[in-house]
Order: sequence, then structure tokens, then C-alpha cells
Amino acid sequence: MATMRRDSRTDDQPAAELRKMTHLKTKEECRLGNETIQVWTVELPSKHAEGILRAIKDNVPGQDSVDLQHLRRFAKPKYLPAHVLGKRDLVKEMYNVSRAWEATPSTVMQAPATTAWEYSVPAKGRANGRPSTLHLLVCPTRIMDLRTLHSILSQYTPFSSSADSWAYPLEIKEITVPLLAPTSPRQANTWSEEYWPTFYRKTNPFGAHPASIEKAENELHNPQEDNTSVDEALALAERAGDEALRRGIGAGTGVVIMERVDGETQIIAVAGDARHKPQANAAANDSLHPCCEGSPMGHAIMRAVGMVGRKRLRCASQPVTRAAAKAESNFTRGGLEHDTHARDAFFLDLPITPLEEEYFKKDNLKPDGYLCLKLEVFLTHEPCMMCSMALVHSRVGRVVFKNRMPQTGGLTAELVRNDSGPVGLGYGLCWRKELNWQFMCWEYMRTDEQGTIERQDLRKDSMEKYQEAEDVGGGELANVHSNSFARMHV
Repeated sequence: MATMRRDSRTDDQPAAELRKMTHLKTKEECRLGNETIQVWTVELPSKHAEGILRAIKDNVPGQDSVDLQHLRRFAKPKYLPAHVLGKRDLVKEMYNVSRAWEATPSTVMQAPATTAWEYSVPAKGRANGRPSTLHLLVCPTRIMDLRTLHSILSQYTPFSSSADSWAYPLEIKEITVPLLAPTSPRQANTWSEEYWPTFYRKTNPFGAHPASIEKAENELHNPQEDNTSVDEALALAERAGDEALRRGIGAGTGVVIMERVDGETQIIAVAGDARHKPQANAAANDSLHPCCEGSPMGHAIMRAVGMVGRKRLRCASQPVTRAAAKAESNFTRGGLEHDTHARDAFFLDLPITPLEEEYFKKDNLKPDGYLCLKLEVFLTHEPCMMCSMALVHSRVGRVVFKNRMPQTGGLTAELVRNDSGPVGLGYGLCWRKELNWQFMCWEYMRTDEQGTIERQDLRKDSMEKYQEAEDVGGGELANVHSNSFARMHV
């Protein structure tokens, strides 16, 4: 009897374990999401902020050629990391001490109807809430060298000869900041603590829009009455895989394909892995030829996609049926033998178990659809490379898998390292800009595990491994847009 896949992470787990959906990072998010860039910063009195910013816009050409709108242009000292602030500066602290007592000295007056003389302290001025000191993000270091920038800023107050120059000598610092926008509030908070105050603008330049992900997760997590939940779909997929495993024809993996129309769900196909099902030809069953053992077409996803195709044809309207029959007749006109028995034996896309037959015989698929367009797929295990590409070509809409397959899986994108699980092949086929179709994908993890999004971000040293592995050229200019970031945010 075939055994369970050994590269699966599953152990003997309790039946009632709590799980959560964790959206997978895309390949671009892993490869570019932690790229950094060097920038110049300078500290100045807040009252001179607008003047210095205007001087930079007038004298630093190309300072807005790199899109850094996810970073605050002006930052208050209390929001900056310690390495950006540097050592404590007593001169600046003395400069910022209020001197209202110098401008308005105390006076002596006599209270009415008494002979006592009292001191009158001037009323405190209203605080305008404006910080006395700000840090300005000037421009990327590759835009202008330090000497040129120093000569420009030294011509303007407060860095020129002025009443404030003794407390604020021109000191330009080089720091590291994220090049691209964060993809989650948590990532924005982390970058704010490690680099520079960062905005999260509810967008993801590397994958699906957060609003679309939130809507999909809400539909999957909170199903309407009579709709199939994630737990129910995955339990059904496990049943299908177990039945095939008990028959000795599969590896224990299973899949459920579901259609969602007007908020209502229908289970279209259920399939278990049948890669070890005996084949019609003798060579496939010959123990002396192990390379022939196990049909790739018997993988659970390949079988389920084939079942959807058969049901599409069966549920199609009459014109579509005639067109399909005409296309099939081309085999005969081309001199090819149309052997339906051999076709069925090769593709293994007919039901084998009673559970598969139960859902296959239902004509519950919306007619005249295209392949598996926007259908939802629930998997016991992350699919292999071949099956991952089959999902892309089939135009599925959503995929949820329960167990990561680090040695064979084609959907996860982590290549270098993470803190909560084994790294995979790093292909991330669910969402790649090179492909003509992308779909949202989740890993259904136990709640006591940290998911893909919460894994430790890849740092700059790890990014070098990505670039070496993929031979990425021109990474310094990747995903750079010509949008101005010369806005004042305090």
C-alpha cells in the first residue's frame, strides 16, 4: 500500500484543532518587499522646515524621481529609532528651553485693600503643539553626493550664519530606509521602529489588493447558512484522499473544487490522489521500471480539474456541445485513432470511489463557463509544480491548502529562510507578474503557528541570495516610479 508523502509537515494532530487562514506572500513580495535604499537626512528647527524643503525642491534635481511616499518627509524625534537620533545633544536641548521669563520679567504689585506686595508671574503662552526639532528626509544618496548637498544647504537658514546656527550646525546623516511601500500595518510598524516612520496606505504593490483579500477571507471564514465552510471542504478533501489511500492507489492527498454563484456555494468535484492506480499498459506496472511507476495525471488536482472539464461539457448548452463534438471529430479526419478507453485510462479523470461519484454525477455547474474560472480549490497538501501550473492554466480564483510541502510545493514563495516553518522551492506560482493569471492563496495553519505574513522579514543579506538564485539584474531600480514624495508630513 502506498504511504503518506514524507515531505509533509503533518503529524498526528487533534481532530478539533483551531486553524486560521494566512495569505501567502507573493514572489515579488519576498524578493523586493525588503529592498532598502540609502538616503540623506538632516535635523533642523521646525520653524525653518518649510524654507529648507523649498530650497531642496529648487536645488536638488531629481529628488522626487524615487517614489518614497510611504515614508514621512518630516519626522518628530520621539518617533525615530535610536540609531537615527544618535547621541544626546545638550546644546540643542539648551536651545529648546523656553525663555519666556527673559522676554517678560516678573513685576511687583500691591493687592487691592492690602498693604502686602506680591510678585506677578506672566501668563504662560499657548502651546502650539509644534515640535521644536524635526528630522527631514532630504533625498536618496544616489541623487546627489554629500559635498554638493552640504554646499547647497549651508546657504540657507538655519545652517547659514544666523541666530540659530550655533545650536544647529549642518550635520547630514546617511541612513537606510525601505525602498517600497509596506504591505501590511504590522510591516509598517516594524519598519517605523527599525528604519524611519512609515505609512501603510492599504495597498499591496506585489499582489492582490488588501480589500479583495479581506472580502475573500470574510466569505470563506463566515459562510452563509447552508454554504460550505473551509473546515468542511478540507475535511471532505481529506476523506477523498484517505479513501484512495486505503485502496492502495494514492498518496493520501485530496482536493475539493467549489463554485460560488450569487453568494451560494456548490461542490463541483471531489478527487483523491490515484497516482498508483494500475495502468492499462504493462510497462507502467513493471517493477523493473520504477521511472514508470506512478502516473502524474493521477495527482488529485489533475483528476479534479479533469472532472470539472467533463462536467462543463455535460452541463453545456447545445451549441457548445456541438462545437466540442466537431473539435473531437478532427482526430478522425487527421488520421488519428480516437480511443476513448485509452484516453480515460490515461487522464484518470473519472470517479473511482463512491465519494467522488456522489459529487461528479450532480449537474450543478453553471453552464457555458470557461475551464475552472474563479472556482475555489481546497487542498489537503500544497500542490506540486505541475499541479500548481494546472491551477494557473485553469484560471482558478482562490486556493486554500492545509499542509505545506517544502520539497515539492509550487505555491509558496519563501526561498531563503523564515522562523515558523521549512522553506520551500520559492516559485510562488499563485501570483507572479510573468504569468497571465494570478489567484489568491492561503495556508490553513494552526492558530499556535506563525503564518507567512508574520514570519521574520528577509533582511538585506538574505536578499543577495534571492538575486543570485534568480540572476536579477538592475535590482536597485526595480519597481521605482516617478511620483513625487516632496510632501510635508509631520
